[in-house]
Amino acid sequence: MPESRLSPQLADSHIDWDKPLRDQEKAAHLASRITFGPRPGDLDRVRATGLDALLDQQLHPERLDDRAMEERLAGLPTLSMSTGELMQRCPDPHQLQRRQSLAKGFATPHPGGEAGPDAAAMSMAPLTEMGQFGDTPREVLAELGREELLRAVYSTRQLQEVMVQFWMNHFNIFAGKGPDKWMLTSFERDTIRPRALGRLEDLLVATAQSPAMLFYLDNWMSSAPGSEWCGPFGARPRFFPARLGTWQRFGPPPALRNQPLTGGQKRGLNENYGRELMELHTLGVNGGYTQKDVTEVARCLTGWTIYRPRQEAEFYFNPRLHDTGEKTVLGHRIEAGGMQDGLQVLHLLATHPSTAQFISTKLCQRFVADDPPPSVVQRTSGEFLASKGDLRAVLKTILTSPEFYSQASYRAKVKSPLEIVASTLRALDAQTDGGPQLLRLIARMGGPMFLYQAPTGYPDRAGTWISSSALLGRLNLASLVAQNRVPGTTVSLEAAAGGAASSPAAQAETVDRFSRLLMGTTLSGGSRKAILNSLAGDEGTAGAAGGGFAALPAMAALVIGSPEFQRR
Repeated sequence: MPESRLSPQLADSHIDWDKPLRDQEKAAHLASRITFGPRPGDLDRVRATGLDALLDQQLHPERLDDRAMEERLAGLPTLSMSTGELMQRCPDPHQLQRRQSLAKGFATPHPGGEAGPDAAAMSMAPLTEMGQFGDTPREVLAELGREELLRAVYSTRQLQEVMVQFWMNHFNIFAGKGPDKWMLTSFERDTIRPRALGRLEDLLVATAQSPAMLFYLDNWMSSAPGSEWCGPFGARPRFFPARLGTWQRFGPPPALRNQPLTGGQKRGLNENYGRELMELHTLGVNGGYTQKDVTEVARCLTGWTIYRPRQEAEFYFNPRLHDTGEKTVLGHRIEAGGMQDGLQVLHLLATHPSTAQFISTKLCQRFVADDPPPSVVQRTSGEFLASKGDLRAVLKTILTSPEFYSQASYRAKVKSPLEIVASTLRALDAQTDGGPQLLRLIARMGGPMFLYQAPTGYPDRAGTWISSSALLGRLNLASLVAQNRVPGTTVSLEAAAGGAASSPAAQAETVDRFSRLLMGTTLSGGSRKAILNSLAGDEGTAGAAGGGFAALPAMAALVIGSPEFQRR
């Protein structure tokens, strides 16, 4: 369908928050917001069991059997590896080349004429095993991207997957920065996923202690002015314990507390994370904090660093880097208490009214509309404060509100690239391995996974995804999937259509069937007419010559490319 047929309808809006949805629209609306789109038969099941049953089920993903999903992911070995294992098994090309050279005895000599002190250890590297997992860190990001897409398509825990994507964007980390490309797997698996429907404070603590976040926003290098630390990569004396829990709670053993650290490199206060913590993660840019608060928060979080970021990459609290002076944040006195300073700040921010307002607004933008009405934001913010940031309670408030079930909310959101791919595959009951071409299509539509550089994450607004190239990419996706031209992905349009479409009347009936299959309802009159004209060749874009089943890919592609399907 020509871009001119898409853009005006994608851009228009109807603000009537008092007009409720019709009963037959509610199931499709709820399914489009708390899942990545309905699969065949889903809407009939929702109408049979009721909206409340679906919502309650999705708010408690632990009750849903998702073992089939885990079996699909079994062939992606990097997903279960630690950061250290990923760094060793999938090193940078130049690192792999150096390891191979060292293993063969061709290491660059030291100035003294001998091989480097780590040559013997390097020679023991499992080079054969490395080759089995792909040759670069791209394999790590590719498998993580495939996991996100496969879970979006097949997981029974759809709302959890929606929220994982929400928080991955909210706590955005750019994979192109140093070792973050290896740390993101653990960040998604161990930090975000287990807490996606929990409490905001737990998410804040977990992200603040995540090596991926510590490295991305530089807090791992932040220390009290004049403190010494042990080298550019956080290396510490070899007698430091391997397990860090005791140190995090009590600091180093008494016998070591007055021992100087090796290296002697100076570093100072870094405010990057403290600023983004308040501006992007909690209070919001208009949340009432000052530059002084940024500095004080950064002081509270000194010593929150990484143990060997290019190896194990684990969080630990280093008391020698911590600013032990008294701090004041947002008018609250923070007692000098080591690691507790940071925890106290995170609690203060997690329970602050500005955080309740900011997070509620972002969630309402995700589930209601780009510009949600103040009424639902205020109601959600009140529930956030009352429940102390219980995300299940907050989401239930949004997803049962009259604003959510209003005509103004219906199809008010434009699908992101990941959402359009996942919803297309779900609607057509496709079989897919989530392979590289699908990830490339997502990138070409403007949403390359894990590669948004700014800590803001992608803006959750229609304008982010609407451009000439992005719309062309969406039509290209529809055509490739409908014609079974995506390697590793297959659809059966004959089964979906329920019959051939050889005459104009039959084509119109089949287009209506595809519309109901893909969206739970029929197309608008304008879109339907444009599709039938295209099939008839009126605009030179027909792909249905010959009629019959040959017309099905063109029909499916045009329905998928319609303005209605681009919305959720």
